[in-house]
Amino acid sequence: MKKLFVLCALACLLVSCNVTESIVFNDSRSGEYLMTYKMGEAMKAFTEKMGGGVSSSEEKEKGEVMDTTMVFADIMETYKDSVAALPEDKRLAMEAVRDMFMTMKMDEDEGIMDIGIGLKFKSIDDLKDIQDKIKKVQSLNGQGDQLDAMKDGSPLGKFMGSDQERVTYNMTSNGFERITVLEITEQEEQSMAELFDETDESDKEFMAYFEESFYLIELTFPKKVKSVSFEGAQISEDGKTVTCKASWIDYLKDPLLMDVKVEFVNE
Repeated sequence: MKKLFVLCALACLLVSCNVTESIVFNDSRSGEYLMTYKMGEAMKAFTEKMGGGVSSSEEKEKGEVMDTTMVFADIMETYKDSVAALPEDKRLAMEAVRDMFMTMKMDEDEGIMDIGIGLKFKSIDDLKDIQDKIKKVQSLNGQGDQLDAMKDGSPLGKFMGSDQERVTYNMTSNGFERITVLEITEQEEQSMAELFDETDESDKEFMAYFEESFYLIELTFPKKVKSVSFEGAQISEDGKTVTCKASWIDYLKDPLLMDVKVEFVNE
């Protein structure tokens, strides 16, 4: 149980990472959704900044390797007494994400540290509140209040993403759409692109820190893809997987940037 909360904390607090939103659809339009935080580079940079690593004269010990999946329903059954003893907000959060799972893949020697939060869905309708569920998973750690304070009260906050947009997914026999709805006023929307001041030394420092970070969407369908609205999107050789990628800063400036419309081949 404690290990689960630690993993949630890592997914929340290590914000200088690459984020991949993956959806794999089966023939029945069921499938798997997975939001993965790839934090290998962030961990490496943090270790170097803190003076980590070994000198050439030291013998390097083999790093930790882990590849595991944790299903919340199984955890709740195994640790039902501990779950029952949780504060009410944490217990309700656990209940809300019972059908979800977490993955962790780590190889210290290879600089890999990936944490995923996912859902096996029966229908695309199951994804209508997926963002809220992911936030509930993240809220399970003991650092949630500190994270909110950091987002609201520090210069780093605006680089950590926003809670002001909702993503909806639509799929028909002819195609697929990912649509972002901004829950802000028109005036707030107009000012989003001005959030980052390249003349401000603090902003410049953080922008450099996030320079290599990106947001990536990977969509796999049971049908071949005819066209994609996203500029620069890549289609796999078998024609069934679409990959869309943008820098993290560009995504923060305009979350609608990652909206995409896919048209299927008429077979």
